[in-house]
Order: sequence, then C-alpha cells, then structure tokens
Amino acid sequence: MEQEAIEGLGLVGGLLERPASQLLNDFGVGKASPGSGSAAALLSILAAKMVITVCNISSRKDECLPYHKNFSFILSKVTKEIEPRLRDLFESDARDFERVVELRVQRDSAVDANEKAKCSRESLDLLQVATDYTFEVAELSLSIMGYGINMFDDGWHAIRGDSGVAISAAMSGVMSSIFIINLNLKTLRRRKYALDNLKRCQAIQSRLEELQLKAFSCVASISSESLKSIQLELVG
Repeated sequence: MEQEAIEGLGLVGGLLERPASQLLNDFGVGKASPGSGSAAALLSILAAKMVITVCNISSRKDECLPYHKNFSFILSKVTKEIEPRLRDLFESDARDFERVVELRVQRDSAVDANEKAKCSRESLDLLQVATDYTFEVAELSLSIMGYGINMFDDGWHAIRGDSGVAISAAMSGVMSSIFIINLNLKTLRRRKYALDNLKRCQAIQSRLEELQLKAFSCVASISSESLKSIQLELVG
C-alpha cells in the first residue's frame, strides 16, 4: 500500500529529483501533496543552499580569514546534517500528508461507524507524524537563519545579498511551519499531543522573534550603507 501511494504521487526517485519548473507546478495544481509542509521545507532547503554558497565564496577571501574556521563549521553542519534532513522531511511530508487526505476521504464516505472511526483515528495518528516533521523543519530553519545572520556579519561583504536571501528564506520556513503547526494542533485538540506540543510551538515562535530582530538589524545596516553611499555620490 505504501509503495502504491508513493508511485501514485510520482515519488519514485523523489519529488526533489524533478526539474524545477515541474516541481513548482506540482505545488500549484490544487492537490493535497506536495503541500504546505513540503513547501516550508523547500524554502529552507533554498536557504541552506544560499548559506553553502556564501560559506564557499567567503572561505576563499583573505579579508575573511579570521572567520574561515567558523565558515567550515557552518558548511559542515549544513551540508552533512541540515540540508539532507530537510530533503528527507520534504519527501516524507509529501508522502504522509497525501495519506492523511486519503484517510479523511475514506472516513467521510464510510457508512459503517467502526470503519469511519478507524479511518478518523488513523488520519489523526498520521497527522501527528506530519506535524512532527513540521516541528523539525521549523527547528532546522531556525538554525539556518542563525547561520545566515552569522554569514551576513562575517562573510564576504560583496555577497551579503546572498546572506540576506538565506536569512529571509529560512525565516519564511519557520513562519510557514508555525502556521502549519498551529492549524494541525487545532485539529488534534482532543489529543494529549496537542497540549504537550503547544509550548514547543510557542518556544519556536519566541526564538523566531529574537532572530527577526537580528535580521532586521542586518537590513537596517545595509540600508544605512546604501544611503550613505548615495549621499556621498551626490555630494561628490
């Protein structure tokens, strides 16, 4: 059954193996999968790639020499741990949430009360699993966001636009995850899982707010540089 579901989704080889245009179209055809959970993971995969780029370029610049060791650490964490896990979460969410929707359809069409209850229970069980995926996406995205801020501050100055994209995409990954998690917890409100994980979601939101202040400081910094540069040009 699981393999059939995977093949039905076109997941043999993985959705992320598809051409970019086809993958983007997959999100826009109005189907349950790939859905918002996979989209949140995709945002942070892009953020991870931008951090990797900034680390690689900055590591070749002598002016960044004092930070090369830190760049190597960040690069290792992102390439060996964070990005591969995000890719796994992307595919897992696409697969499992498709099954959640299938079970909901079966529940709604079931005539037998026992069958209806069974489908409802199984769909909620799997929704918990999918929500755990989204929690992990949020937490990994927070790490990427922090690394993006580090790279903005210490990386090569000429590619701070890349660092800014990393920060912004990771921030979107976290915020998207928070939206999804809260909606799922509302659906799971009668389960102990919802109460147990509410504070976890609130902690993620608090951490996001802290990093947002640092991110906005980065925006203010580069905006100030731009303004001063233009003013000097006008004076000159």
